Amino acid sequence: MGAAQSSNKEEIEHQTWKKHLEKQYDGHRHWSTGVRFKRPPKLTPSQLNDRMIELEHDEATGYKREYLNPNGDDEHKKFPDLDTYYSTTKEIPRRLVVQATEDAQNDPRPRHWGQKRIDGRTPFIIRLSELCLNPLNLERYDSGHAKELKNNNANTTPPLKETGAQNLRMILLRAIHHILSTIFTLTLAWIIQVLLSVDIITEPWSSEGSSEQYENYDNVHWDWPKHAINRLDQSPDNDRPQASLTRLMIPRRLVVWDKEKKDWVAKDTSELRDKVTGMLQPYVFLSFSRGNYGASDDVLRPFFHNVAQSILDEENADLGSKEDPIKAFWVDVDCVSHENPADEARDINSICDAVRCARRVYIMLPSDSNDEKKKWGKRVWTLPEVLLAAEKIRYCITPLWNWSSSVGSMPAKNKFQRVSLTDMYNSFWPRYEPISTLSTTESHGEGRPEDAISHLIDHYTNRTKLSELQLFTFAVQAMAKMVTGDVEGYTTTSMAYAAMGLLSYRITPDEKDDTFKAIARLSLVNDSNQMLERLVCLWPKYVSTNPGKSSIQGEERYAFAGSDSLLRNIADQDQYNVHLWDVHPLCDVVGIGNDRFAPTIILDRCRGIPIRWKSFPQVKYVQNFTGWRENISQLIVWMGAWFLLTGFNLFATVISLAFAGVNQKDTISIDQYMYGILVYVGIAWIISWFSPRAVRHLCSGGSSGLSCHLVGFEGTMTLREIEKKIYGNYNARLSYAPSSTIFSEKLRHHKFRMGVEPCGNSDDYWKQQRKEHGIPDTHRLFTIVDTGDMSVSVIAAERPPVVALICGREGGMLRGLLCSWRFDKNCLYRESVVRMRSSLEDQAQPNDWLKVSLASQGEVDRTWLRYAQQEKKASLAPSVSLPPPTPPQKDTLVQRVVTEVPSHS
Repeated sequence: MGAAQSSNKEEIEHQTWKKHLEKQYDGHRHWSTGVRFKRPPKLTPSQLNDRMIELEHDEATGYKREYLNPNGDDEHKKFPDLDTYYSTTKEIPRRLVVQATEDAQNDPRPRHWGQKRIDGRTPFIIRLSELCLNPLNLERYDSGHAKELKNNNANTTPPLKETGAQNLRMILLRAIHHILSTIFTLTLAWIIQVLLSVDIITEPWSSEGSSEQYENYDNVHWDWPKHAINRLDQSPDNDRPQASLTRLMIPRRLVVWDKEKKDWVAKDTSELRDKVTGMLQPYVFLSFSRGNYGASDDVLRPFFHNVAQSILDEENADLGSKEDPIKAFWVDVDCVSHENPADEARDINSICDAVRCARRVYIMLPSDSNDEKKKWGKRVWTLPEVLLAAEKIRYCITPLWNWSSSVGSMPAKNKFQRVSLTDMYNSFWPRYEPISTLSTTESHGEGRPEDAISHLIDHYTNRTKLSELQLFTFAVQAMAKMVTGDVEGYTTTSMAYAAMGLLSYRITPDEKDDTFKAIARLSLVNDSNQMLERLVCLWPKYVSTNPGKSSIQGEERYAFAGSDSLLRNIADQDQYNVHLWDVHPLCDVVGIGNDRFAPTIILDRCRGIPIRWKSFPQVKYVQNFTGWRENISQLIVWMGAWFLLTGFNLFATVISLAFAGVNQKDTISIDQYMYGILVYVGIAWIISWFSPRAVRHLCSGGSSGLSCHLVGFEGTMTLREIEKKIYGNYNARLSYAPSSTIFSEKLRHHKFRMGVEPCGNSDDYWKQQRKEHGIPDTHRLFTIVDTGDMSVSVIAAERPPVVALICGREGGMLRGLLCSWRFDKNCLYRESVVRMRSSLEDQAQPNDWLKVSLASQGEVDRTWLRYAQQEKKASLAPSVSLPPPTPPQKDTLVQRVVTEVPSHS
């Protein structure tokens, strides 16, 4: 009975949530906190069901989700629906409303936020002044037109000459402009004096600098990390230390000849040590891949015993009389236990140490073909094995056609081949594209993928010396690209165990970790020079998931798709042509999140600045009044206001006299007052003719001390349009940030470090930029305006980011993560990465713990949706094998439990 009531209650809550979502996606216009906005378009039943799946939280206990504020004393509950942002004033999540250009509002692609048209919040005095000075909104009559021409002429091609018809049209427009400007000035300019004189509004300019800095982002993540550097910082349920400093471990078992059984058997190395010296007898290491041999361990075991016998005979034949013969060997099928989980984990974790201690390492191949060599090279464990073996590598050709034959019966030339790492590089691993097939910039090294294996070989053959960070990243990238096949005996987390052998510290295997978590743990516990802190600051290049195919729904191109793809490019240059080791971190990674479908980390000490999307703020105009023009402008405004106010006072006096009683003497006095009123009001009216231009001058300069905000809108506009929306007039204040995003390259002044307006039609220019940079179809263009330094940056992102996190620096600029937010998980999702000016570091306040996903919110949602759909199909057809979603993989489907640590082969 109780279970039925609980189920019924849950169904009612589910239907309530569904109706709530239908309401939020009705496509109609609504009011919210004084703002008129349009909700996202109506969803079809299928789209609505998919959206509900995307919003599911696998750890949630109900459909309403909770958010704990930064003080930890107030839980806010609401249904998840549209995208949200953290309100710095109310300290709760609020639905995101984004101002958008007309083209952006007509974009038919699905979205999950409200939209409104772009409205400025400029003071009425400024709007009235601009109406009097430029009623037709012509560019040539803006105060910044001359400055704009100067900047453009210095960096762009000269404009085309106007035709006769265009000249005639311009002459007519100028005539109409002067007529309307005169009429509006004579009839409306006096309103400026009235408003200031009667103190209805205050002047928008000031001689003092603004104390209003960037808002603080005070959000805090309260959940425990799954793994942390300090055990006190991780979940109380996980009391195990992350790692321990390893010592050289000898193999637990070796295969030796048993005289009694007259066969090769695996024995504990404790039985094989010299009774006098305690030293372990020498042995050889047999390396093979199950991808080369389509047989079970029971079939492979006697075969490798025969191979090992011939190898030992060959090795002992070359030994001197005083050297002890080699009587043992190590091979996976015998020396990795599958009976005891603890022993199995130890055997796997000590494979690299077994290679270090071996006298020789032999690579087993069924033939000498390149296909067999590359098949062996794709195995994730082979790379660390041969790197550590370096100059003691041989490979042995063991044909498939005769499993029972001894290697000794084969031709000598096919038996044992001496091979170096350089030789193996040319035949065992896939090669990168030759320089001739790369673009001009890539052929000169800029943007070209790093040949990670080549760098590792140079390091282990002492040709070059890699730093700890470079060694770690090259190893991770090389092995991540090997985890691609479906070979029995390994999973994607094998990469972490394989890489562990190259490092000083070892991690305790966790059966629920995916590849990213395992590699992140390795980075945390080893001296990897803050690899994760640097990694979070990179913005990987856009990579097609379906090369050669057009971008269609379901085949989009992503910057990265899950943790595996992220690691495959970890050592490459990012979109700004910067390597991981070029970044200097300004934050700390204290732990790793427990999200199944997102590579999440916990950041401390990053600096957050909220991004405002609903509207442009009303800024404060700060002007330096030391110049004579500023003094005259201020004098005009206040003199006009003084004369008008004096006229009003005289008029009040006349009214008082009129009601006090009249006689002949008072009548003369009243007439004199009336003449005085006309004189004062007339002078004020004449002065008011100059007040629009004076107001424009007072509100056009003074970039120092302005109110500081990061303001965004969807779409792109010209700088003139943006400036008029924010400031009410155009004075060439704003400029494109010269090196902030990938779009800045063609907007740089040829001489000075500043940005310029793009040539030609602005819309056509940005469409071309999307094409040149290969922007995914799921991404939109957003514009971010920094009123602190008057800069404009255009970014490509799938969702509007609600906060900028300053996490590092490189090349003289900061690295800022632009992140969206989900309140129910209190997780920030990296939507883009931009470069920001260094002075922002001191203007933003450091944050406590924040959870950040290296994958975008849209990609995480799609991955979860694909998994849920596959799981549903599997439940309907139990006989069908359920493959893990790619990317990333579900823990229970990709990882085996700790009792089944994957075999290295």
